[in-house]
Amino acid sequence: MLTRRTFVQSALMASLSAPALAQPADGLLLVRYASVGGGTDVGLFLAEENGFFRDEGVRVDMQRIPNIPNLVTALATEQLDAAGIPIAPGLFAAARRGVNLRFVGDKQSLRKGISATRLLVRAQSWKGDEASTLQGLRGKPIAGPGRTSIGYYLVAQILKKHGMKLDDVNFVELQLPSMVPAMTNGAIEACIIIDPFMAQALRSGLARVLSDLTEFVPPGGTIVPLIYSEKFTRDRKAAQGFMNAYMRGVRLYNDAICPGGDRRKSVEVIARRMGAEVALIEQSADIGLDPDQKLDASFLSTLQDFFVEQKLLDQPADLGKLVDDSFAEEVLKKFGAYK
Repeated sequence: MLTRRTFVQSALMASLSAPALAQPADGLLLVRYASVGGGTDVGLFLAEENGFFRDEGVRVDMQRIPNIPNLVTALATEQLDAAGIPIAPGLFAAARRGVNLRFVGDKQSLRKGISATRLLVRAQSWKGDEASTLQGLRGKPIAGPGRTSIGYYLVAQILKKHGMKLDDVNFVELQLPSMVPAMTNGAIEACIIIDPFMAQALRSGLARVLSDLTEFVPPGGTIVPLIYSEKFTRDRKAAQGFMNAYMRGVRLYNDAICPGGDRRKSVEVIARRMGAEVALIEQSADIGLDPDQKLDASFLSTLQDFFVEQKLLDQPADLGKLVDDSFAEEVLKKFGAYK
């Protein structure tokens, strides 16, 4: 388990080797950002391609770190300034140990009809309905990014709905790019997955959607928050500029997926930035991104309680010290609520 001392020592090393907010040759402030990857970075893609970050005097170095604990550590040790990290006990544990990360906005949320995170099952394991299919998965492998992830919570909730427990299945930890191959060779029977991997599995006929999981999250509930490092929050100009640009990109995406919007243009941006086929992204699910960057603190509390119950977290953290909506509120003062 990571300790406060570990974080402090790592942070000192990171500060000596990778100073935050370096000044590139173009005069823009460099912001180091990372996520597990995927189309849910579309808000950043659109902000960058439309010059919104440049408007704010910021240039973003976008990195991909597919391992969630490594993402948490990189942000906690200030090797990153901002990150999109799926809710994990490590985030709450870091806060309890005095690492002042800040949940500042929404990098992926779920709402009815809009869910880029779903539970897929191999086509051969489909039994005609959700309940029968889940009962057929007793003792069989279901994959997720890890027990220390939001996916573990979502699997627990759908099992509970049908009178089952986590012990009734074999939960397997896999990184996202490995899930489709594992389903192909029969190593797993189901998985919590995101696009474009989900679209790949569905297009091939390998799998089908067992649940979009939206019923287990309050409307607009964030499962991947946008998080700032402690040091980054203190550089108000850069941190606010990043949020200003990001929210404009998120709103462009919401415009695109609304009736009459130009969804195709956003699809092309995602495909190009991810090196994926346009046709594959076209078939992907729409991504939930809150245009006002609101966070539901009560849902975060529910998730934290789950991790404590599963003994993945010793004690709960003070969410009042974790959630900082001031950056989003500042943008709302300037642009108003999304309509």
